[in-house]
Amino acid sequence: METFAHDCAGCNLCVKNCLFLQQYGNPGDIVRQVLEGSLDKEIAFQCSLCGLCAATCPKGLNPAGIFLHMRQMVFEENQKVFAEHKQIMAYEQRGLSKRFSLYTIPKNCTQVFWPGCALAGTRAKRTLQVYAWLKTRVPNLGIVLDCCAKPSHDLGRKAFFQSNFSSQEQFLEQHGVQGVITACPNCYRIFATYAQKLAVRSAYDLMAETWPDDRVLTGQVTIHDPCGTRCNQDIHASVRQLVRKTGLEIHEMPHSGEKTICCGQGGTVYPVAPPLALNWQSRRKAEAGNRKVITYCAGCCEFLGKSMNTSHVLDLLFEPQQTMNNRVKSTVSPFTYLARLWLKSRLTSSNRKDVLEKELPVNTCTRSGISPARLLVLLFIVAGIVGARIAGVDGLATQENIHRLVGEFGILAPAAFILLVTLAPAFFLPGAPFIIAGGVIFGPVWGVVYGITGATTGACLAFLVARYVASDWVEKKMTNPCFLKLKQQTEQHGWKIVAFTRLVPLFPFNLLSYALGLTRIKFSTYFFTSFICMLPGCVAYILLSSSLFDLLQGKWSTQCLAGIGLLVLLAFLPMVVKKYVPQGLKNKEL
Repeated sequence: METFAHDCAGCNLCVKNCLFLQQYGNPGDIVRQVLEGSLDKEIAFQCSLCGLCAATCPKGLNPAGIFLHMRQMVFEENQKVFAEHKQIMAYEQRGLSKRFSLYTIPKNCTQVFWPGCALAGTRAKRTLQVYAWLKTRVPNLGIVLDCCAKPSHDLGRKAFFQSNFSSQEQFLEQHGVQGVITACPNCYRIFATYAQKLAVRSAYDLMAETWPDDRVLTGQVTIHDPCGTRCNQDIHASVRQLVRKTGLEIHEMPHSGEKTICCGQGGTVYPVAPPLALNWQSRRKAEAGNRKVITYCAGCCEFLGKSMNTSHVLDLLFEPQQTMNNRVKSTVSPFTYLARLWLKSRLTSSNRKDVLEKELPVNTCTRSGISPARLLVLLFIVAGIVGARIAGVDGLATQENIHRLVGEFGILAPAAFILLVTLAPAFFLPGAPFIIAGGVIFGPVWGVVYGITGATTGACLAFLVARYVASDWVEKKMTNPCFLKLKQQTEQHGWKIVAFTRLVPLFPFNLLSYALGLTRIKFSTYFFTSFICMLPGCVAYILLSSSLFDLLQGKWSTQCLAGIGLLVLLAFLPMVVKKYVPQGLKNKEL
């Protein structure tokens, strides 16, 4: 940083183009103030890391690289990301998890298609179309659904990013893969910058070579080049060639190609500085005018699409007329997760006999701090109460009416309820909604009795199925390193691991019940420990839900406050018991 501060001439050419630098000054002055301690390094999180400054610097300096280094310093000092970035971290964690990742590598495969998280989520069917088209041009092409961990890269989590990316690259190399074809500009940038042996190529370069020159459209559009491909003129030219093959005329914006500007979403700036991000968006909108914007980044497309007419180039190629008429819809969050699961299912089920499927074993199933699941349940209940009062149904829904309705079923009502809670794990259904319903229907006492009976019976049923009925099938499903570590630690520490995982939701409840069935722990130990450690959570949900009718009437009962208190206590439990966790189950090892 000292060298950069000395080398920056302060010519302000980069400042003229950058909204961030216009607010804080030229890069040399910023670095000098940070070194002097008069400016906080955290301002680096307001830089989009787009690289426009480097493209305009007459001395060839890279201020974005310095600001990334500042972010890395901030993370190393604090060892945590900002609260504003937790959502993007959760997004990345899911993308890296076994549930969403997939490595499909045929025999003699030397190239794989890497569509990226955003394209796979917003355009799952389009991803399949591109993959099918690429397979006609690239023999034995495989496909990978995984996250390149660019969010961690941009947020300064250098060690995690390097470890994750190197393991991905090594895994591909071990299976004979020599090159990666990307459709995501950000993934392209990551592979082009950090891959040691894998060659990277853009899908748009391949498509431009042989895509039919149909010219079925007329009109004028403009191109938004994503920051990730700023320095790759070949990709810029390929995308424009593809657009012209549809018959459209291209009107270039003042900032395009190497001098393109950020859409506003780059560098995860929006969570910490929304006005700055939206100013970038507004600037791009002003340059586009009334023209339709075509881009080749799914993230840019979604962000720019909030304020201007924007389409993805792949939509334009596969459905040209519908795209120009704005009839092509992309999947929006949170349904993007379902789309990615659907895509994975389709890829898994097709060509099963001819394809080697391997999911990368990355340890990403860590949990820390407050349990999001329990807080979500609490917020859901509160939202339901508010909605009921606004809708005016609080006078109709009374505990007397509910009990009268349930009473018509007689003795079958408790039996049916227990059966439902018991069978929930077998169908991988969440048990919390059933437990909550038990408090509403049966009240605080019998709700707890029926709820814990069903939950414990269901957990034991899953345990026994895994141990005596379908152990081979379950073992094939439990290949994630988290569950392998769990098995090892359970056999070493016994009931302590069962108690900890029941009290602290490190693992999905249903999968945990099956996984523990594969260990050598005694059934009696599992039964009593599960019963005792599931009871507090059950009591908390029942106390809260059984007081629903009082809340609808605006009354705060003792059992309601007790339920909220117990739920909050359980939510903070991971932080309290962390130091008592066996070493092998600590977050950094899972």
